[in-house]
Amino acid sequence: MANELNRSAELFARAQHSIPGGASRSTVLVEPHPVYVAEGEGAWITDVDGNRYLDANNNFTSIIMGHADPVIDQAVRAQLGRGTAYSLATAVEIDLAELLCDRLVSVDQIRFCNSGTEAVMGAIKAARAFTGRPLIVKVEGSYHGTYDHAEASLDPDPGEWGSASAPATVAYAAGTPASLADEVAVIPFNDAEAARRVILAAGERCAGVLFDPMPSRVGMPAIEPGFIEAMQEAARAVGALVILDEVISFRLGHGGGQQVFGIEPDITALAKIIGGGFPVGAVAGRADVMAVFRSHGGTRALVPSGGTFTANPVTMAAGLACMEQLDRAAFDYLDVIGERCRSGLRDGFADAGMEWQVTGAGSLFRIHPNQRIIRSYRDTRHSSDEAATMADLQRELLGRQVYLSSYGMGCWSMATTADDIDHFVSSVIEAGTR
Repeated sequence: MANELNRSAELFARAQHSIPGGASRSTVLVEPHPVYVAEGEGAWITDVDGNRYLDANNNFTSIIMGHADPVIDQAVRAQLGRGTAYSLATAVEIDLAELLCDRLVSVDQIRFCNSGTEAVMGAIKAARAFTGRPLIVKVEGSYHGTYDHAEASLDPDPGEWGSASAPATVAYAAGTPASLADEVAVIPFNDAEAARRVILAAGERCAGVLFDPMPSRVGMPAIEPGFIEAMQEAARAVGALVILDEVISFRLGHGGGQQVFGIEPDITALAKIIGGGFPVGAVAGRADVMAVFRSHGGTRALVPSGGTFTANPVTMAAGLACMEQLDRAAFDYLDVIGERCRSGLRDGFADAGMEWQVTGAGSLFRIHPNQRIIRSYRDTRHSSDEAATMADLQRELLGRQVYLSSYGMGCWSMATTADDIDHFVSSVIEAGTR
């Protein structure tokens, strides 16, 4: 790193006494200690020791306008002067809801919450309430938040995998009830026939098929022809709902990943960029499905939902200020800088003789320290040597003024420039060939 991180080291030592493991987010842990940020501006962040880094992660895709965006800042400051949260409704919630409903063709109504985890959890509960069925089908390796059913087969060891065409249902967190295997069935990404077979076998027990079209933990592979169609057709055939996780893929275009890939979901889970840098989540979908959240004449909804900070005016104001800036031209720009990154890395890997590759779309990318064909989770999962290589890459990049996640997933914001991308590409090549 540019300077000795004495202050960061001191803070981490102090944190060990009051926070298990020293941090509330496992993703911030970097050897020998986390980097503690003092401030961010645009595409760059500065740590407590004065070191600056190009942010190639943007809080795991949630920052899309850049840090301290002046338009969002102004909207938030205006709201702070009026109060941060009330036990009553505010009009700005409606403004953001209307914008999102207008952008997503599949969405008639939307209901906010406070995180992507809550959004997916709410979508699953809605599917179960609407269909009266218990079982969810999800993709092996896909991350959908910290909820037992959404975490099923998130990162199973090879000895637990089961067959490639019918993956086993494996709990992620210790203590997860054994009933998980009766409530979640797992399919491999990009295997149309396997998806169709598993969903049809679930039959009348299947409430919904949960799918992320750009899953970072699966490696952000290209979607193969027929896969989406097979999932959707099988779900419709058994009367299950299609649940689309757009927490990350909403970054891919003005109408989200569903417009890019031609997906027709019944329910969509949203989060990250729709909060403008503040905690947020949302469940959105067809009016008849969303009716499960509605109370009738004082009677309890089929799926009661609330939350002290749900739809709080600060988040709603920030989200509205962010989303209003993200017009079609903005997404065109994100596509351009994303492709500059991916093509630059491909050329750099080839020129340096590195047997690496990069996947992704739009402003999203993931670096792989191998040249395996990436189709699904099992192709993406790192060996111990590959995991060590990526940890080394992360540390080496910090010394070159770049922050990237430990498993090579990253994204860009509207504040990112062509020079920033070139700095990133050259830094990755230098770090990978050190």
